[in-house]
Amino acid sequence: MDKIQDRLSVWKGRRLSLAGRVCLVKSVLTSIPLFYLSVFRAPSSVCKRIASIQRRFIWAWGDDHKRISWVRWGKVCKDKEEGGLGVKDISLFNSALLAKWYWRLLSEEKGKWKEILTSKYYMGGVRLQASS
Repeated sequence: MDKIQDRLSVWKGRRLSLAGRVCLVKSVLTSIPLFYLSVFRAPSSVCKRIASIQRRFIWAWGDDHKRISWVRWGKVCKDKEEGGLGVKDISLFNSALLAKWYWRLLSEEKGKWKEILTSKYYMGGVRLQASS
């Protein structure tokens, strides 16, 4: 969280246009937490905090003061073709990345990572049970 907050500093928000702020939010939030989101399920509090940082940076130009959001956040998270800005919804992004690993686990025949996961979570005929 600190890395994300540091990259989206106040001075950057004041000197960028809306398009520049959106571009910076999209690039920072797809590069910094990508590994963690693809391996671990992020708690909802972390997803809400990241979304809060995104919203504040886009609408308040990086200030700590609360500003008016001119468009619903759900609309901002839609694809550009659907009228949004293409900002990723972190909780959906996290679920998609985890689903990709699950799909790879079921579809691939061999792999060291698959052997490790199967040996850890395969319990007597029951497939991959892990607590959520």
